[in-house]
Amino acid sequence: MATDQTYRIGVIGCGGMGRSHSRAWQKQENAEVVAAMDIYEESAKRTADEHGIPAIYTDVDEMLAKEDLDIVSITTWQGPRAEATVAAANAGVKGIIGEKPMSASLGQADDMISACEQNNVKLVIGHQGRYNAQNTEIRRLVAAGAIGQPTTLHHRAKAHAGLLNTGTHAIDGWRYLLSDPETLWVIGTTSRTTDRWERRTICEDLCMGLVCFEGGARAIYEGDLPDPGVSMPRIAGTEGQIRNGDNGTVLLQNGDAQGWQTITPPPEPKNQFQELIEWIEGKIPTHRGRGEQARYTIEIMMAIYESLRIKDVVNMPLETKELPLELMVNDGTLPVLEEGKYDLRTPFEGQTRKR
Repeated sequence: MATDQTYRIGVIGCGGMGRSHSRAWQKQENAEVVAAMDIYEESAKRTADEHGIPAIYTDVDEMLAKEDLDIVSITTWQGPRAEATVAAANAGVKGIIGEKPMSASLGQADDMISACEQNNVKLVIGHQGRYNAQNTEIRRLVAAGAIGQPTTLHHRAKAHAGLLNTGTHAIDGWRYLLSDPETLWVIGTTSRTTDRWERRTICEDLCMGLVCFEGGARAIYEGDLPDPGVSMPRIAGTEGQIRNGDNGTVLLQNGDAQGWQTITPPPEPKNQFQELIEWIEGKIPTHRGRGEQARYTIEIMMAIYESLRIKDVVNMPLETKELPLELMVNDGTLPVLEEGKYDLRTPFEGQTRKR
């Protein structure tokens, strides 16, 4: 494939992330954003006006049929992302970059991967933490044995976000730091007594999960758990620990030196958009954020919910393709005890409650 090709880009979903992707693509010399689509015409028009995009649409299929696109950014909410991805793959694009979380269920993630495999489409999900210089340096240190055998990782999510929202970055980040191991098992618990939603997907009030990866490392996820919070290392091992330092540095404590070592990582030379084009052109064998990696993250999040549903450890691979939280709400396992349907991100019509 010629390296001087200009890729025709379409953006599906013109909220904040749609505008972010538009800006990112405009910084790529060999890409041109030619179309913006949103079910709300005013959103598509706003994005088009801000970024000089010549065409706007309110229908995915119409845009895909008319624009001869090479790549699409799918920055919708998680619920409709799978349908848009399958449509784009069937329309013959070369690459798709979707926002996180990949989907609202494991079955949807599998549909996305299958459609892209059948049509030879490169699928990427925007876990941009894989392009953070700190994270890449920690991954290198861990792989080099700087903290011995990894034992524990920890993430306490920001308040009132929801597992599918912020958990996706945390969990993908764990796997990246550990050089993307297999998941062995998951145990977790979830509470939902309010009628809480997040971007129109059923959301828990709080949850926690313990994830065991290949090699035995355990990762702890806390979502909206009660205070007090506890300061924990980013990652610990049998011979040391690593924390994030100030100004993009990495703090390492191990047997090679007394106290903490401060490491300044080298700058990250690439971004996920550039790497997608290089993957399409065959210049690199794979992409750090390819869809198969994101599927692991969805599988782990679904397993945290599934653990409550089956009241047991979830041994991977996860077999349940539906959203387990929704299954429990629908069968009465998690009844609404505090009336008032509300969404954490975009209020329902007439919504008065924010959290």
